[in-house]
Amino acid sequence: MNKSILILAAIFSFNALSAPELKGSPDELKRFLHPSENIITITRTAEEVVFKDIAIISLVATTEDDKLSVALNKNSKLRAKISSMLTNAGIELKNINNSKFSTSPDYGWFGDKPDSYKVSNVIAIRINSESAMESIAKVVDQNREVTLLKTEYEHSKKAEYIEKVKAQALDNVLKEKQFYSEKLGIKLVPISFSDNNANPEHDIEVIEVMAYRRSKEKSNYSSDINPMSKASFEELKYKAKVSVSFKVE
Repeated sequence: MNKSILILAAIFSFNALSAPELKGSPDELKRFLHPSENIITITRTAEEVVFKDIAIISLVATTEDDKLSVALNKNSKLRAKISSMLTNAGIELKNINNSKFSTSPDYGWFGDKPDSYKVSNVIAIRINSESAMESIAKVVDQNREVTLLKTEYEHSKKAEYIEKVKAQALDNVLKEKQFYSEKLGIKLVPISFSDNNANPEHDIEVIEVMAYRRSKEKSNYSSDINPMSKASFEELKYKAKVSVSFKVE
């Protein structure tokens, strides 16, 4: 019997020696022994629907000559003419931007020297009215060297609406927090938060414009050509999602 008691004592002594030793300050030991805090996370969203109100029209001004200097000079004069026509129509000069020009030599069948030089320059015009768009259309119609490249549409108050939907989402979180606090009689203290990007869906819409030459044999355009069926200034959605974690006290 004494032998059995000695064996049991040895087993308990081994278990006691193999148990981990806890060290630390009272607060650290408290967090170790009672690690769980009552934390809840509230997530809410917000959305605003607007319409695009800015158009950026890109034109290409192209001039050509057998001498490069002449082609460059022609292009400069053509761009000055375009700017004059647009400013006279009420479009501010600051909204007319010229890109860096490019030259493209046209080589003949024989010899290394180009037969001619072609100079192209993209002109981007920022507008916010239909009358301004009509003025740009007249520039294209009255100048054979000018073609319509593309039209981009965007929203002028992007930054304002990003802040707006984020604020709305946060307000929704705080309303929910207030509801729980009052109904459950608890105090919720915010300890962390996160928000998703509130950038709008389909931020910039690009519509390519294609030109077709009317066939001399046909009086109408080909039936394969589809006109623009969608409104250019379509709706735009700004969305935001905000999550806030609260500690229950």
